[in-house]
Amino acid sequence: MSADAEPAPVSAKPPVTLREVAAAAGVSVATASKALNGQGRMTTETRERIRETARSLGFRPNSLAQSLLRKRSFTVGLLTNDTYGRFSLPLMAGVSDALVDNGVSVFLCNVEDDQRLGQLHVEAMLDKRVDGIIATGKRIDRHLPIDLSNLRVPVVYAFTQPDPGAVGLVSDDADGARLAVEHFVRLGRRRIAHVSGPASFAVVHARAEAYRDVL
Repeated sequence: MSADAEPAPVSAKPPVTLREVAAAAGVSVATASKALNGQGRMTTETRERIRETARSLGFRPNSLAQSLLRKRSFTVGLLTNDTYGRFSLPLMAGVSDALVDNGVSVFLCNVEDDQRLGQLHVEAMLDKRVDGIIATGKRIDRHLPIDLSNLRVPVVYAFTQPDPGAVGLVSDDADGARLAVEHFVRLGRRRIAHVSGPASFAVVHARAEAYRDVL
């Protein structure tokens, strides 16, 4: 080989098929499928032998086929226009922690403030048969620029304005501010300052009103 010759490209190995697992285990394809899916009647020894064969060969089941069989994809989509990740990243971490033990994965899509981009992400999620969609955003007083009503999967809103009648999880800013001021009052404080934020945010007014009510 000359010094200028390029190395031959390394081709990826094709995935191990269920037929190969069945042949290596000495069983039929149907028996191998039932053993790996926890179905069918067979001895524990046979089931474990087939599963061990699949593990040793590096077999990975077809997740799309399994989702069609179970009518579940074990995935949840998270939509957000929070490009800075102030709310969406901590929310995604919490959602992932809550769902991972149940074998559910979460994937994040940033819709920015683009209705067309948002609709493309929603269609992709529906094509992938997600089990549900979580909508979150950078402001609780604004709706995402996409229509999530009348979808064929459940939708939950978190820290963004929900559709009428939809499930929405938002912080109680007014009560939070009230509790904070009441705490200072119980400590005997009388000169309590409230550092506010941009007047264009609804939560700013809610907190300020609660502050004034307590004082």
